[in-house]
Amino acid sequence: MKVILVKDVKGKGKVNDMIEVSDGYAKNYLIKEGFAIPTTPANLAKLNVVLSQQAAQAAATKATLEELKTALEQLTLNFKLKVHDNKIFGSVSLTVIEDRLAKEFNLKVDKKKFIDNNNLRSFGLHYLKIKLAPNIIAKLKVMIEKKET
Repeated sequence: MKVILVKDVKGKGKVNDMIEVSDGYAKNYLIKEGFAIPTTPANLAKLNVVLSQQAAQAAATKATLEELKTALEQLTLNFKLKVHDNKIFGSVSLTVIEDRLAKEFNLKVDKKKFIDNNNLRSFGLHYLKIKLAPNIIAKLKVMIEKKET
């Protein structure tokens, strides 16, 4: 018997998957416990509507993430660190970068999305990779210069 899952079932499938199982398992467990509904023409039509809405939402999310990627790649964040006897005092952390992006550029990026989790402790231009989605990775430029005292 074919059923449409309305909840995730371990080992069988996820929500909105159409699976084929034995009649007894479908009637006595999946449908009875509310994990699935039978595949009727009305339920198939509802499933198609839900799947098309999910596809449209995924496309909109992808477009938003692509815009964020473009915005991040056009930026160069500048930081100045103190130096004494050619020794750097301090570093630039991902939290500082996250705060700067939010305050100055109104871009919301979680520091957990950064691929390299190291603080920046050297002068020059650094490229930080940010994983916005599994297949969308942005490169943010961070320039660290000597602070004139």
